Amino acid sequence: MSEQLKEETQAPPVSPPAQEEAHRAADVPDLNARLQSRQRIIRRRTITGREITVLTLASIVIAALLILGVILSRLPAPTTSSTASTTSASTSANTAPSVAIPPHQTYNAHAPATPQGDTVNLTLTVREVLVSIAPGVAYHAWTFNGTVPGPVLRVRQGQVVHFTLVNDGNMPHSIDFHAAQTPWNVNYQPVAPGKSFSFTWRANYPGVFMYHCGAPVTIYHMVNGMYGAIIVDPVTGWTPAQEYVLVQSEFYTTQLPDGTYSVDPNKLNAGNPDYVVFNGYVNQYKDSPLVAKAGQRIRIFIVNAGPTLFSAFHVIGAIFSDTYVDGNPANHMVGNQTVTIPPGGGMVVELTIPQAGLYPFVTHSFADVGKGALGVLKVTP
Repeated sequence: MSEQLKEETQAPPVSPPAQEEAHRAADVPDLNARLQSRQRIIRRRTITGREITVLTLASIVIAALLILGVILSRLPAPTTSSTASTTSASTSANTAPSVAIPPHQTYNAHAPATPQGDTVNLTLTVREVLVSIAPGVAYHAWTFNGTVPGPVLRVRQGQVVHFTLVNDGNMPHSIDFHAAQTPWNVNYQPVAPGKSFSFTWRANYPGVFMYHCGAPVTIYHMVNGMYGAIIVDPVTGWTPAQEYVLVQSEFYTTQLPDGTYSVDPNKLNAGNPDYVVFNGYVNQYKDSPLVAKAGQRIRIFIVNAGPTLFSAFHVIGAIFSDTYVDGNPANHMVGNQTVTIPPGGGMVVELTIPQAGLYPFVTHSFADVGKGALGVLKVTP
């Protein structure tokens, strides 16, 4: 014990500077560690700042590109315009009619002469053809003798009519004479394509009557053009006059891919026609008027073929001096301004116009005037 104390007391003392130096030496490793840690933190902060800078620059570039895109989208683009023009031209070419429109020939409204003798032979031939019903409108019609309406027929009361129907169409067709008295189940039955059928009937009543196809479905055969007028003169005939025949009718149309037209069943069933016409064509007697002289008696035989709408026939600037319902002289009225003709009905009107000028004739159901039911009587001195 004493020896140990002796050694300790005999050991040289350590000076204060030496102690401080020892402490500093001990702190050096700890200081270095702190400096290295601080540098790592600074580096991390520097990297994060760079990332933020990069993201900011990227956002600015993207925004600039978006703005540039908007500006360019509003500038004229010749290539796009050319493409659009080409597409438009191609579309127009696709919708343009690929079928030639038949030229329109004005229907001859003059009443034909009455045949002589006790017997008359009449023949109607069914043809399914393309006809013009308005400017630029080619319609797939079913016809008698190739026209809409069919030809005006004329006989005299008491004559015997030998009639033949020839079917050159592609489906069964028939005939129905409103002027005849004959059994429907015998003589008004469908005739097959490529066949013909004949029968005889007597014209017992005078008047102006409709004839039409009655094959089922009848309304489609009628609306497609299978109708016409037949005049049965009274035994004593009519007073001489300038005579015309008008058949009013309707067309309900839909356009086909080739540009032609056929019947639209929905419009037909709704009774909403596209065209209402005299003698098969829109306003044809507006540019080609019916002509008469001032002071001359004018007689107009009118049939309303329908198939649905009533006619309210009227001549603007004139009064009918004599009117005959269904064209029968026994059904006489005087001084009518407008006459009503039902679908399937007829009327004969007479008028004398004292002054030269233009006198339009219409159906006074004026919605139909805008659909083509307009013509003109041209009265010369």
